[in-house]
Amino acid sequence: MVDSGVDLERFHAVEPAQELESPAFLHVGSLTERKNVVRLADAFASLGRGSLTFVGDGPLRAQLAGRERVRVIGRVAHDEVPGWLSAADVICGPALVEPFGQALLEAMACERSVVATRIGGPPEFVTPDAGVLVDPLDTAELARALDVAAGLPSPNHAARVAASGHDVRRQAERVETILERAVRGRSA
Repeated sequence: MVDSGVDLERFHAVEPAQELESPAFLHVGSLTERKNVVRLADAFASLGRGSLTFVGDGPLRAQLAGRERVRVIGRVAHDEVPGWLSAADVICGPALVEPFGQALLEAMACERSVVATRIGGPPEFVTPDAGVLVDPLDTAELARALDVAAGLPSPNHAARVAASGHDVRRQAERVETILERAVRGRSA
């Protein structure tokens, strides 16, 4: 399979954007029903510790703002994302449907553990030592996954290693090889 890949030169551990209360959970993306952010906030609330930060905006912002130990930052420039990823211990992506999971792969490239949906692309790149896969509809399972992921190393070198298999340069080489084969096949 050839996916869109991750730019390992752009996404790596950097100076954190802010200090977050540990264990620091972070969601990067739109605040929509498909991203399952309200269920994530509900699961986080049952932990009773740490902080949950949302970087992004959307129609569910009001349902997240004002919760205890939850911050909604809003949108940030794309070049600020590595700093936010590096500020967290665990990046959360429990989407109801996730065709690929680019933000999760970028988080792993920044040496962060992830909690990711089992539905869609994340099972193709989230290894057991890089994160936890969950049924996004099961709030209790999501809470357990947050707890387990918080126990993984931070920074998590295994997450970076898993992400490196999806280096954008390597993916481009794969596409080039496929195209060369197709051209050779047509000219034969």
